[in-house]
Amino acid sequence: MTLTLSFLTDPRTRFPLIEIPGQDFALFWLPLTKVQIEYFLSETIDSRFDRAWYHERLRNNPRIVPEQITTQYLVRTFITHITFYEARALSQWYGRGCDLPTAEEWHRALYTLDQITADASFIEQLVNLPDIHPRARLLVRSCENALPGFQHIKDASQRRLSHQLMLRSGILEYVYQDATRTSCGACGRDNRPGSFQPLRHADTGDRISNLGLRPILRRST
Repeated sequence: MTLTLSFLTDPRTRFPLIEIPGQDFALFWLPLTKVQIEYFLSETIDSRFDRAWYHERLRNNPRIVPEQITTQYLVRTFITHITFYEARALSQWYGRGCDLPTAEEWHRALYTLDQITADASFIEQLVNLPDIHPRARLLVRSCENALPGFQHIKDASQRRLSHQLMLRSGILEYVYQDATRTSCGACGRDNRPGSFQPLRHADTGDRISNLGLRPILRRST
């Protein structure tokens, strides 16, 4: 029997999210991309996020257009080198229920999606969502094509849905350390059970070159 998954797009940038089976939340299909950040920058009135701020992010991790995404340059798709407070502001810009996930939520999603075999049909469902942004459609396809090489997966039968979302073997992603949502850490890349990296200096504005974010949409909020 074919597994049925539910997908949706966010109302601000029209990028896809996946409803995590058996959970009360959805996650963006990919870590936050520079295309989405540019929509944020065009709307925000927060003076921290000006042209100089974005140019500094691009100096550390240059921009790439979807047509040029390859295994070598996949990370350039995503916004990285940001602080905890910036990541939280970017997530909450999406509206009610949107925020950074907690480490526990992030790992619940990883465990759930680890149980599901990767399938090209999921990509087709995503790109055929009626209101998906054309750039999102192109990004999803380009990332999916580059991911097996990026993740060093030689046997396609070993790919899981968690690989397709880059929860497994992706980039580091900001998370809240616990449900109090006052301190942060990072999940990703090293996906051993319970893996979590406290970021003791992130609260003071430290930046890490391979650290991005993926907003959560909590249904119970």
